[in-house]
Amino acid sequence: MTELGEGVHRIEAEVGGRPLYLFLFLGERRLLIDAGCASTVDEFIIPALTEVGLGAADLDLLLVTHSDLDHQGGTHRLRQANPKLWVACGLLDVPLVSDPSRLMADRYHAYLDDHGIKPAEEAAAWMRKESGEAEAVDLGLTGGESIGLAPTWNLRVLHVPGHSAGHLALFDERSRALFSGDALQGSVYLGLDGTPKLCPTYTHIDEYLATAALIESLAPSELHGCHWPAQRGTGVFSFIAESRDYVRHLDELVRANLDQPLTLGDLVARVNDRLDAPWPDELKPDLAFSIHGHAEWLVASGLAVRERGTDGRIVYAMAR
Repeated sequence: MTELGEGVHRIEAEVGGRPLYLFLFLGERRLLIDAGCASTVDEFIIPALTEVGLGAADLDLLLVTHSDLDHQGGTHRLRQANPKLWVACGLLDVPLVSDPSRLMADRYHAYLDDHGIKPAEEAAAWMRKESGEAEAVDLGLTGGESIGLAPTWNLRVLHVPGHSAGHLALFDERSRALFSGDALQGSVYLGLDGTPKLCPTYTHIDEYLATAALIESLAPSELHGCHWPAQRGTGVFSFIAESRDYVRHLDELVRANLDQPLTLGDLVARVNDRLDAPWPDELKPDLAFSIHGHAEWLVASGLAVRERGTDGRIVYAMAR
């Protein structure tokens, strides 16, 4: 665990060979940002709390930044250890955060019915296990709220969608550091070994770009995401620019490859082949999140059309 500032600690966990950073705030009230996976609680969170002389029962609030197994999966286990723990997340993410079955159906199998894209069976079984058990959410936040940790220490809640509809971030008004979850993702998720492990997985283009603009306007002194190295000073703005440039590059590739009708699976394959560093077959399906977002964005803008093929799958093409 790393102390980032007075009363602020980063818990350094791991998921799928990638760093997973959770954040612990210790004021008069004690707040944890994200619960990690189901296995994260006993493996990383409880030992980190013990390191500062605390236990799960000493936490007051868990804020889940968004609906994803590595951010919500430990919620039930934490609530078991501390029945008085309040759980909050974005209002639009409450259905998925509170019910891992909905998470599996609406997020990880979102492209099954219309596109025939789904995780491999072994991967899906691991995802369901690490999503944890169902647990009620006490507070659905919409952004604009303030969380008081001490008389002169407030965290401002931001609604930062794009990766999920209800994604939240916390802006520490004392230090001007922003704790952004997965709200911005640069151009790659690197593993603990320094090699690429996952592509950006935003799903809604306009919202993601608006989130980038909002974070830029705040000019945070530090940017702390859940899977990326901390950014400070000019590094904050470089990471925002990297995130925005990746969106623009992927948009160019999607447009260029929709010169003929393509299913989402075929579009993913063609775009992947044209990336500077194509993803291996086992990781390529994760491109569906962002590429589906780009294709639907083009349809909504009137620049592309969407039709259903003879096999029932949706086919995209640029409008003529």
